[in-house]
Amino acid sequence: MKYRIFMAILLLFSLAASAGERPRIGLVLSGGGARGGAHIGVLKVLERLHVPVDCVAGTSMGAIVGGLYAAGLSPEEIEKAIGGIDWNDILRDETNRRSLSFRRKRDQDLFLIKENVGLKDGEVKLPMGLLQGQKLLLLLKELSRPVALVDDFDKLPVPFRAVATDISTGRRVVIGKGDLAIAMRASSAIPSAFAPVEMEGRLLVDGGVSDNLPVEVGRKLCGDRLVVVDISTPLKSREEITNALAVADQLTTIMTRSNTERSLKKLKPGDVLIVPELGALGTTDFSDTLKGVPLGEEAAWRKRAELTRLALDDRQWADWLARRRGHRHAEPTPRLAFVELRNDAPISDRAVRARLDIRPGEPLDLERLKEGISRVYGMGYFERVSYRIVRKKEGTGLVVDARAKQWGPNYLDWTLKFHGDWQSGSGINIGAGYTRSGINPLGGEFRTLLRLGENPDLLAELYQPLQTQRSFFFFNPQVELQRKTIGFFQHGDEVAEYGFKQARVSLDLGRELNDWGEFRLGYQYAYDRFNLNIGDPFTLPRQGTEHEGQLYLQLATDTFDNLYFPTEGHLSRFSAHLYRRALGGDADFEQLRGTWTLARSLGDNVVLLHAQAAYSHGDAAADTLYGRRLLGGFLQLSGFRKYELSGPYLAFGYVGLLHRVSERFSSMPVYLGATLESGNTWRKAADFGSGWRQAGSLFLGVDSLLGPLYLGVGLGEEGRRSLFVYLGSPF
Repeated sequence: MKYRIFMAILLLFSLAASAGERPRIGLVLSGGGARGGAHIGVLKVLERLHVPVDCVAGTSMGAIVGGLYAAGLSPEEIEKAIGGIDWNDILRDETNRRSLSFRRKRDQDLFLIKENVGLKDGEVKLPMGLLQGQKLLLLLKELSRPVALVDDFDKLPVPFRAVATDISTGRRVVIGKGDLAIAMRASSAIPSAFAPVEMEGRLLVDGGVSDNLPVEVGRKLCGDRLVVVDISTPLKSREEITNALAVADQLTTIMTRSNTERSLKKLKPGDVLIVPELGALGTTDFSDTLKGVPLGEEAAWRKRAELTRLALDDRQWADWLARRRGHRHAEPTPRLAFVELRNDAPISDRAVRARLDIRPGEPLDLERLKEGISRVYGMGYFERVSYRIVRKKEGTGLVVDARAKQWGPNYLDWTLKFHGDWQSGSGINIGAGYTRSGINPLGGEFRTLLRLGENPDLLAELYQPLQTQRSFFFFNPQVELQRKTIGFFQHGDEVAEYGFKQARVSLDLGRELNDWGEFRLGYQYAYDRFNLNIGDPFTLPRQGTEHEGQLYLQLATDTFDNLYFPTEGHLSRFSAHLYRRALGGDADFEQLRGTWTLARSLGDNVVLLHAQAAYSHGDAAADTLYGRRLLGGFLQLSGFRKYELSGPYLAFGYVGLLHRVSERFSSMPVYLGATLESGNTWRKAADFGSGWRQAGSLFLGVDSLLGPLYLGVGLGEEGRRSLFVYLGSPF
């Protein structure tokens, strides 16, 4: 009898204990790219039904949404964050142009096509991804800031695992420690599209390659019961496979789908599988990511009966929610006890720190840090610049990891320029440049550039900073050999065409003014030989030579946000030139030159204002080729023939309007533009400012893969008109 009473009491205690416990619930989120908005919708429904999430395992976009939820963000906060992302900007590695050094901005004048092709150890080297994912990493850093000091994912508000793939073995890698942002970035590193992430000696890529739906990981982490959300892309039908791209996409889908099917077989009774009906929403439709949110909600509500069995009552839910929100580990605004730099590029730490501009003893300013990181990345030496907030015995500090490009420090870049209209004909220049960067710790560079086509030339230069500050002195000698053809016109008709060969050498000493400008003092000598190709001698004999010797001062500024289709900023160049026989030239005269362009947004439009002038002192300027300034062509009196007007005195300006007409094809924006233009050139100072010529243009501009392309019509006075095509920077 006593034994039976004892067993009954023991059973009652056991039942009471069981009643007080609940099964742990693991959330498993699959990869699926832009379809991942559905994960947010599912999370919303889980919280409305009071279903607790005791752990999260995610792959790719599932790792990003799951990681942010594990970090303590609510579904609404995640939705707002993802909805505020400019995906066209994030999915590009280009640094905000205003954060580039002035030197790097000038690269855009030379090279329309920057493919990041490297030369190393005598071999051509390529990056391991089309994108390095720099901006995506910084975004994930910003969003996971509340748990920046947590390096054990079991200590997050919700325990978390991200799934990636070791690209060297193909095996699944489960990440449970380290930097949360880097873990999410590694899990979503689509092979070839994004560069792999190195962690603990392994190169990690997208987890979808090995385990797109990490059921086993979620089960092992905490899942007595699993809520599994599968947003993976279904296989295409035979009718949908119509081209090579579709075949390649199908092969990728087969790979992820096959391991997803294996994971689905591991589900057990009591697990809840949610498969949102996402229709035509593709994995790369990131601008439409939030369209998946209501579709995820609908799919979760269809499973309401199963999910309700896992729900908590109001009191239990309030307790669980309080514990989750109470686990945030962020310090409000820590004062930095130290700033540690890990730099393996061939440039000094002092130069990198100068651009980072973050010092110990200052409060942590995330926006300022983001700008500093952007400036360091924009130096062009690094494939990734990341940071970690860490706590040591001396206090909370910052560790900046600047990892050098593995395919440098020698690079190949490409240049392409084309113009054509029905009056001036057409011309094309193509070329390649070789840059040897980081030749010393101060950031010296050697560059050669060869261009072939209408105006072939060969340029070699050394650019040598003399200091490590953001605003520094530099030395820039150049040597150039070039050939060009220039026509001479009377009343709109070409009467002569000359061919010119020039050898030029220049020695410049300058100062870069932070990121917005530079000042130069230089000497230039040039030797020209010319021959009459077509027509009768104009102001020059049939053949001859010229010698140019000059000293010059130049101030240039550039705050354009985009060199080809700017929406804000200004671009200017002002210079004073002293030509003298004593400097090796043929004539004595002085010349002032200036050009200035302003861009301002006005609603959905951009207003452009441009002014340009040249003024000479001394009659000899009109008798030399190098004293003449040229005018005519697209945005230089559109409708007039290219370089139709020339003289030592010039004045020109235009008012322009740009309107973006295509939002759908955001990866290749299309603009409608128009200008009203006025200007002229003169041979004598007494005529300066008289007889202004009128012109204008209407054009379409496309920010194409080959560079900025403009197609339109130019109209000028006296019936001048021209249809033109222009590839290159017009500013």
